[in-house]
Amino acid sequence: LIATAVLAAPAVTQAKTTTRTVCADSTYVKRSPGFVVIGTLFKDQKIKVSRYDKSHKHAYGMAAGHVNKHGWVDTADLCH
Repeated sequence: LIATAVLAAPAVTQAKTTTRTVCADSTYVKRSPGFVVIGTLFKDQKIKVSRYDKSHKHAYGMAAGHVNKHGWVDTADLCH
């Protein structure tokens, strides 16, 4: 018997696409909130945020810099 985990897509709220700056020393870019790190953004790097999860704890968008991929970051790591 093989058990497989099915991850539900996070609930999202649409947002006007905005460019946000990382204020933390660094933040992980993840494939989905809380899972599979695909890169790291560092202080003063940018992400073009297009939506947030329902709790607004994670923001989704196009991460700039060497990451150059779409992914999720912790909203708390972004400048206000």
